[in-house]
Amino acid sequence: MAITINDLARMANTSIATVSRVLNNKPGVTDSTRQRVSALAEQLGYRPNRIAQNLALQKSHVLGFIAADLQNPFYILFFRRVQHQVAKLGYQVLIADSEQDVEFEKRNIEIMLQHRAEGLMIFPVHDWKVQTGADHLLELRLRKFPFVVVGRVEGLMADSVTSNETDTAYQETKHLLDLGHRRIGFIGADNENRCARERLEGVQRALEANGCQLDPAHVIPLQQGWEGQMIAMLSRPSRPTALVIVNDVCAMIAYRPLLQAGLRIPQDISIATFDNSLWTSHLLPTLTTTEENLEEIARVSVELLLKRIDNNDRPAEEHLVPQAFIPRESTAAPVLV
Repeated sequence: MAITINDLARMANTSIATVSRVLNNKPGVTDSTRQRVSALAEQLGYRPNRIAQNLALQKSHVLGFIAADLQNPFYILFFRRVQHQVAKLGYQVLIADSEQDVEFEKRNIEIMLQHRAEGLMIFPVHDWKVQTGADHLLELRLRKFPFVVVGRVEGLMADSVTSNETDTAYQETKHLLDLGHRRIGFIGADNENRCARERLEGVQRALEANGCQLDPAHVIPLQQGWEGQMIAMLSRPSRPTALVIVNDVCAMIAYRPLLQAGLRIPQDISIATFDNSLWTSHLLPTLTTTEENLEEIARVSVELLLKRIDNNDRPAEEHLVPQAFIPRESTAAPVLV
């Protein structure tokens, strides 16, 4: 049977209040009593009731982790990093899946509040603007509930952490330019998606900085039938010699139609993409890609959330974390010029 604080007080021949002061390192206890109670607690293997302590302090030591879509392995990898970091500080993490549904996202927030989470780490389902659908996040901020957004919500004025997509796409495009490519296309344009917007912006900036322009005819939106549009674009005389594709999944999908059209990678067309999924190093040829620094994003997210829990009146912080560029076999100097 576990030793209680009452047992400890009785065996030490002192009051429960005195034992509590010793265990919590509070003043008002003689050195001899402190030593006697501490030694007895150690000898008996006493462990304090953390639940009772947390209730008294109005703390749960629980954090909420709300993922946009747990079918994406990114969120599990990220969650593990967060869990490892906060466990060292005595926190537990509840995880919820919004399943790419904003109503689930709203419900998950309320469930976390009901479970007395001290703070939330939220991956928004959409790249919200405060004026267009982020009311539930704005309400959370106005209630002064501690949370951090992993991503970005325009106008929210909340703590946020995200990868620097524009600079990453710039670096990747510069790699293609250094290889000698001048006609570079972009697959996966989507004005509703922040990552896609910022990656396209990075491609445009790199081209313009090197005296080139992105031909609008070489930009394929991410919509049904994009693979056919890509092949049609590459059948034209002035086709791109390299493609920047919005993510690894789309790049993998592109391999088959490219090969069916008789286009060899990288001899006829270079491919560069993002996210460094596990299988990108197993494709033939291996994919040139980029990799988010999950360890750093998790570290900064945890740091911001705990700072917010400790002081909810401080100004909001926005952090952009650089990505790593990983050149592989799918990019090479162009044959066409």
